[in-house]
Amino acid sequence: MVTIPHITQNMFYIILAAIAVVGLIVLIIQFRSVRKSTKRVNALSKESELKKVQLVEIDMKYSQIRDGNGLSKNENGRLNLKKINRSNLISKIGHLNNEIDYRVDNLESTREYLKIQNRIKDLDRRKDEFEKKGKNV
Repeated sequence: MVTIPHITQNMFYIILAAIAVVGLIVLIIQFRSVRKSTKRVNALSKESELKKVQLVEIDMKYSQIRDGNGLSKNENGRLNLKKINRSNLISKIGHLNNEIDYRVDNLESTREYLKIQNRIKDLDRRKDEFEKKGKNV
């Protein structure tokens, strides 16, 4: 038979106090983690708002540059030179891309031509073999 140990009233209060202390510690830890996460979320939201403001400012600056309002004559001239150089580079790149495409097409057609020639040679060889077998039969 199982014997149940006798617990005194003081021991019962000590056990209850220990459980309450452990529960209180867990509650405090959870409260601190929730508080940290809310602070982090608030900081990230403020940071994202600042980024949005910076992006809007940059966009406004570039729109002024594009319109030519925020630049002096010297800066406008440099900007125009950059646009011309950029368009020249783009046209050169387009020309090089066309030339590369032409060469690739040429190589592919040459390769296909060589494959067809090899197949024709193989077919001629097989034809000769069949003709020899036909003569032998």
